[in-house]
Amino acid sequence: MRKTTLGTLIPAILAVFLAAPSPSAAPNKRPSAEDAVKIEIKVAPATVAAGTEAEVTVKLSVNPGFKLNKYPKIKLAIPTVEGLLAGGDTTLGTDAPPPPEQLDTNYFKSIDPLKVKITVEKGAQPGRHDIVAKLSYFYCVAASGFCAPGKIPLEIRLDVR
Repeated sequence: MRKTTLGTLIPAILAVFLAAPSPSAAPNKRPSAEDAVKIEIKVAPATVAAGTEAEVTVKLSVNPGFKLNKYPKIKLAIPTVEGLLAGGDTTLGTDAPPPPEQLDTNYFKSIDPLKVKITVEKGAQPGRHDIVAKLSYFYCVAASGFCAPGKIPLEIRLDVR
């Protein structure tokens, strides 16, 4: 039977601890624009006839630990697509920043859905069309105070009959 001494046990224990990854060894991931919000997109009516209008509604829900600013404004832009639709845009928020002593008033407590009316051209081909819109907003991480602009593409499904 082999006798284990403290002198041989300590290096073995150290080897186990040094080989195990520590929680702080994970790379620090900076929050992204996509992390800040949950996005729901709806087109009404669900199937659109050529030559008529539809309304695109984008609902934003702020994820826990994040805030969305009123200034600069949230903007949704749906492009015009030749032969398919006339796009449009909308904004939500304020035109100017709050006074320095009232910075907390710059965050949305609740966010109304963004709505854009689009016109489907008379000659639009029937079928499914994926339109890439642009959503931009300014978000902040509540815990760290890190703030950044968020610019993300949104895929809007347009079904033309």
